[in-house]
Amino acid sequence: AAPPGGLCLRLQVLGRCLAAVAAAHAWLTGRAGRYLAAWALPQFLLLTQGDLQVRGHGGHRALGGHSRAGLTPSAPLQVLKAEAEQLMLQVSRTFPEPGDIPGDSPPEPPPSSGSPWELQLCQQIRDVANSIQLFSGDVLWMFSTSCKRLSAEIFDQTMPLGRHWRLGPRAELPSSPSAYAAAAVQAVLGQVLQGAQALPHDAQVPTLARVTTAFLEAWMDHILTRRIKFR
Repeated sequence: AAPPGGLCLRLQVLGRCLAAVAAAHAWLTGRAGRYLAAWALPQFLLLTQGDLQVRGHGGHRALGGHSRAGLTPSAPLQVLKAEAEQLMLQVSRTFPEPGDIPGDSPPEPPPSSGSPWELQLCQQIRDVANSIQLFSGDVLWMFSTSCKRLSAEIFDQTMPLGRHWRLGPRAELPSSPSAYAAAAVQAVLGQVLQGAQALPHDAQVPTLARVTTAFLEAWMDHILTRRIKFR
């Protein structure tokens, strides 16, 4: 049987809320993926670790408003996070989960827990909104993984093996970095450092720390895999 009129209207509203938050998440992940695939690091880092802005002069209504403004990767990612959080809060107030209801009974009757269809849509909204909240951290892990893979490819192609590292008894310690190391640093860390210039200083630190760690891990893995001995 079809849902009653009131329930049908609520389901339509929840369905549109889910569509809005899912569209925002798809926009973020799709744009980030395209920037990363093109190795457009300034745009990628600004979008995922910096800010996101709404075009136009009339403020922002990213998830629930009627503005025609579009999104551009040039001012706060906090916009979508704030909108997703607000939407999730409204959904939780209207259709609370058992754990959301406080222990002390409120003076007015608590809101209805909703039908199974409503609860399913509410959970889907919460899941997608939570993914937007965790987007920066998740995509930074993905980015560091890509940097580690790129670093491993560079070391595999350029790092000398065998006799190169067998120094003679009177050989002096090198006073400058090896050419392969300098090239690898520039190809990975140098590009990330340049791409992170547009970020606020506080946002640069975790990005550079994660990528540097991935770079060094790839270097060490290559040394251990190839069994390179320095002597």
